[in-house]
Amino acid sequence: MSGVDVKLCRPFRVAKRGHTDDECQDAYAIDVANGRFAVADGATESADSGLWAALLVEAFEHGGPDPWQEWLAPVQRDWADAVRVPDDAALPWFLERRYRDGAFSTLLGVWFKGEHWKGIAVGDTCLFHVRDNKLKASYPIERSSDFDSTPWLIGSRSPAGDVPEPQSFAGSLRPGDQLLMMTDALSCWFLASAEQDREPWLALEGLARQSDEAFAEWINLLRDRRELKNDDTTLVAIYL
Repeated sequence: MSGVDVKLCRPFRVAKRGHTDDECQDAYAIDVANGRFAVADGATESADSGLWAALLVEAFEHGGPDPWQEWLAPVQRDWADAVRVPDDAALPWFLERRYRDGAFSTLLGVWFKGEHWKGIAVGDTCLFHVRDNKLKASYPIERSSDFDSTPWLIGSRSPAGDVPEPQSFAGSLRPGDQLLMMTDALSCWFLASAEQDREPWLALEGLARQSDEAFAEWINLLRDRRELKNDDTTLVAIYL
């Protein structure tokens, strides 16, 4: 990768309270050398959404998203092959419906090119661009009040014409910039804190140099304080 160098990139992933790490339905993929980063949040109520989220971020890391339809269809086939249920399997009616409908997930992807970055998003997994200790930009959601329970999602069985078009955005890169990619619960906390002039990026910068366990403890503290929804939580913090 040419242009501005990545000084530090730290991913963190914490399952919702009461669930194991293996049950976490968030996923991320990082390729610092080629400047490609992705985060996805699998929908809890859909079938094998953690696998679907993982397949989406891996596909983005290896070359998505343009053109969108050309790389999405093979990923859908990979998901269907991985979760194929035998015809004689006896499943409860609600599981039959879930597998028939497929899995759903958000997707946020960012890639660097020289001294610029580009991004795409479907759903409410967000990117925050911090420069000179100020929140320069927020994508695709700009206010904490805009989060709801029905974000746009990518479906593992959705025909190409039914897949939402990703929102696109772009920006410049400078040494000292921070790009922070987060799933919805942490994104909502981040924006609410920024709206109260609490500079949440400073807390994350300190945690980025600590252990995974320290980050998980901090997430659970926010949950205890009811500042953060009890949901799978993922952060990819990129420092230039």
